[in-house]
Amino acid sequence: MKKRIIAISVTVALLAISAVAVYAETGSVTITEGSLSVTADDVTLSGVTLDGTDKTSTSASGSNSWSATDARGTGVGWNLTIEATDFSDGVDKTIDISESDQEFKIQLLDENITVTAGNTKPTSAVTSLTTIPTTGGSALNFVSAAADAGMGSYSIEPNFELEIRAETYVGSGTYTSTITVSAVSGP
Repeated sequence: MKKRIIAISVTVALLAISAVAVYAETGSVTITEGSLSVTADDVTLSGVTLDGTDKTSTSASGSNSWSATDARGTGVGWNLTIEATDFSDGVDKTIDISESDQEFKIQLLDENITVTAGNTKPTSAVTSLTTIPTTGGSALNFVSAAADAGMGSYSIEPNFELEIRAETYVGSGTYTSTITVSAVSGP
């Protein structure tokens, strides 16, 4: 019995020695909602020389490095849209991109969308060359992030093509188009 009392006493003494005071502290952080945005750089197309045949002007693969960011913290999803004006020399000549054989097109392969920082990347709606509508109509949805996806920052590298007919009446020079890219809430 004495051994038992000593064992219990030693156990209680060890518990008393190993007892440490525990304090509970709190931490706090204030999180402020960011925004939904897209950054699109100028698109440079290859030059063409008219020779009596139809021509295609293209952007070099990987030359268009754009980005999209959803820093809202809502998880409601988003999409990117695109539309463009006709190409003009700024004087009196235009390339009407609404004509069936003078179309301005976009292509974005899914492997050309990468996660910079965030969760599930958005997906492309234009994995094959797709006509970009003329400004003032219905813009083309070309990237989409589903609900609870696309939260973070993403690199986007689309390719472009402009068809130029053999019978196009244009003068020499540089032709420009205003390309409007918008980030819109919702998948």
